[in-house]
Amino acid sequence: MVVSCNVIEEELPSYAETSVVGVGDHAPQFEIESLGGEMLRIPNSEITLLVLFSHTCPDCKALFDELQGYVESDEELPAIMAISRGGTEDEIARYRAENNYTIAMAADPQKEVYYKYATMYVPRCYLIDGSGVILFMTYEYTAGDARLMIDKYQELLR
Repeated sequence: MVVSCNVIEEELPSYAETSVVGVGDHAPQFEIESLGGEMLRIPNSEITLLVLFSHTCPDCKALFDELQGYVESDEELPAIMAISRGGTEDEIARYRAENNYTIAMAADPQKEVYYKYATMYVPRCYLIDGSGVILFMTYEYTAGDARLMIDKYQELLR
């Protein structure tokens, strides 16, 4: 018996190739209802940390765990809103409750918000000023990304 195994290596597109917008661009506008019934929108009048995520992504969970720690501290933070890339409202609500997150989240089952910003990879974080300009962004997740975003926000306040 002969077993043959062919491996096809597919080169994934880069972060830049999958980004619709970047630092210095105006963030695409959207309005979506959060799980709590609040309207989340870009632009709004304050600096906002927009997190685009998937409820099935382990890196997204790690980011939220890090962010939630800061939310529970007395540290000054930007407004934080998280929009799912896919997933139903029930799935996102269950994910939020099971993980004890208090961050404002919204379900985007059709990925309408996500595709305004990117075509691939989560989590993606965007620090957006009150006029809607993207000031800073991260792709996927590396430990410390939440701290990095908060530090950038606090620099803007000085």
